Amino acid sequence: MNLSVKNANKLFRDGLRIGLLLQVGGIGPICMLVFRLSLSLPIAKLLVGIVGITLADVIYTGLAVLSISAIMKKIQGYQRIFDIVVGIALMVFGVLFITAGHVVDSNTFQGHDLFFWLFGLTIANPITILFITGIFSLEISKRNMNLKESGVFAFGFSLAAPIFLTFVASVGSLTGKIFPSVVIQIINTMMGFVLVFLGARNIFFKGKKKKLSEDNICSKNN
Repeated sequence: MNLSVKNANKLFRDGLRIGLLLQVGGIGPICMLVFRLSLSLPIAKLLVGIVGITLADVIYTGLAVLSISAIMKKIQGYQRIFDIVVGIALMVFGVLFITAGHVVDSNTFQGHDLFFWLFGLTIANPITILFITGIFSLEISKRNMNLKESGVFAFGFSLAAPIFLTFVASVGSLTGKIFPSVVIQIINTMMGFVLVFLGARNIFFKGKKKKLSEDNICSKNN
């Protein structure tokens, strides 16, 4: 495929479309966290956090484009550690929202704290690794794209996260302004319990699931 303007536009649109489909179909803890924070934080401050999320996606996308499989496999080798770290962080946020959600306001995160929090959570998030190293790499292989074509496709793919999360943040901000404080507090509590559950699942159940899968493979080989 020659990288004409027409082909470049098609690759860009395809990358953006697939990225948006993955964002919508793979709504996870990071998306819910953005929505919850948007209920009480200014959009301008939350956008800094969304930049952090996007940067983490771009790093993995770049590795996939360059086909650096050795690095990706090494990252996946530390997946259990990532599961625990992300799980603890999600539980901390969840408990905060349950016990003191009403005090999470524009002063909760100072400077670039939110950028680093969301960047760290996203780059260690198993969903991020699965989607980008798995589905994105599969698309590159299936379409038999060269480096330039992969770059255009990746650009569209990477734009999906900031577009979708900005929409989520806007909906959350509007919700925070429309609904009374008692409703927001109920949402805080519900979101808090969901994040605690997801965090606990990351810590206590993913390791067991992985071990069961490994045991099944071993038993089949024997």
